[in-house]
Amino acid sequence: LLAAPPAAAGSEAVGWLEEYLRIDTSNPPGNEHRAAGLLRRILHREGIATQLIVSSTGRANLLARLQAEEPAEGALLLLHHMDVVAPGEGWSREPFDAGSGDGVLWGRGALDAKSLGIAHLAAFLDLARSGARRTREVIFLAVADEESGGGDGAAWLLQNRPQEFEDVAAVLNEGGHNRAYRGRLSWWGIEVTQKRPLWLRLTTRGRGGHGSVLNLHTAPHRLVRALSAVLERPLELRVTDAARSYFEAIEPLESTAFRKMVADLDRIVADEEPGRRLLPGIPSYLADSIQVNVIEAGSRINTAPERAEARIDIRLLPDTDGDALLAELERLVGDDAEIEVLLASPPAEPSPTDHPVFRCVQEALEPVAPVVPAFIPGVTDSRHFRLRGIPAYGFSPFVLDSTDLRGIHGVDEKIPIAAFEDGVETMKRVVRACATG
Repeated sequence: LLAAPPAAAGSEAVGWLEEYLRIDTSNPPGNEHRAAGLLRRILHREGIATQLIVSSTGRANLLARLQAEEPAEGALLLLHHMDVVAPGEGWSREPFDAGSGDGVLWGRGALDAKSLGIAHLAAFLDLARSGARRTREVIFLAVADEESGGGDGAAWLLQNRPQEFEDVAAVLNEGGHNRAYRGRLSWWGIEVTQKRPLWLRLTTRGRGGHGSVLNLHTAPHRLVRALSAVLERPLELRVTDAARSYFEAIEPLESTAFRKMVADLDRIVADEEPGRRLLPGIPSYLADSIQVNVIEAGSRINTAPERAEARIDIRLLPDTDGDALLAELERLVGDDAEIEVLLASPPAEPSPTDHPVFRCVQEALEPVAPVVPAFIPGVTDSRHFRLRGIPAYGFSPFVLDSTDLRGIHGVDEKIPIAAFEDGVETMKRVVRACATG
């Protein structure tokens, strides 16, 4: 791995992000208390009190408030998660060195989601320093465990500390999807709805023994048969209300090829081979995706293990009957495997686009580019708030090309420093507008 070059000079927010990226918050185990300590020190230096809220399993969450001098509207919650996925192998630089070079800041979390957290922090402190009279309370919340479903973060807080959110009018969180090409922004996408997670563990058991003995029913063989049955299930594409609304919103701003596809979408989906006429990436918006991401069995080639397992990441369309899909998968695997649900989420209503916070964000951003309500194939902590009737909006202030975004959950995650600093200023503008009326 290359040694990290000296840090580039930049704003205080760049310095904060460099410090943040140096903290390894890979989940598991998370170690969010170290990240919370950094954020807490920055806030305390500004004279802002914080609450360190620890879950029942010891995971740290950090909350700070700016009260409204003239409270007229509900609170605005700025939410991000401190944990990151483990970096894995193949990086060209150390993933937690926060190295910078060629105008880029490297490190796991540079995109997901420590850069957003620092943008929130900078906007929060800018508002505190400005002396502007606030009509909304603003809450800064950094949570644990988003990458594993939020059971020790946002979901745990809403279940165990509901009083912290009684006056929250809306949440700004990750999940925004902006369209940019070569640094030029075409539109801002404010996420209002998303897919739902259904994470499964398939476990198989069989007779172990020496690898030389013919045995067609070992645990790995049973697992292969079960996974084959799941993956050979026909892929059903359909146009949900969420996908249709999103495509129609961006259609006037997109290419001729995209506009033609949207105009003919129902016929395309009804074709025997619809994939031939869909643009890359579009099937993720039209299908319940099933990804086998973890397989574990034996450790020696000449020994048949007695147990094997796979973990499957399913992303459900907003209106899919998750119980019915689970029952179908249980039927397909039959007696070969046991299925355990690791994470599931019921349907949640989309966040409204006529809400004052959505309109405020829209008005602050539209001088730069049009704003559209977005549907994303991913899942975020926003679903926990929507299930409790609190509108949540995914908003990214960063203008990034698709090539910049490839590092999310991948190798060599990085963010251009100029895009980061511009995004910080955008977040300051949005938060100040929404907090001061």
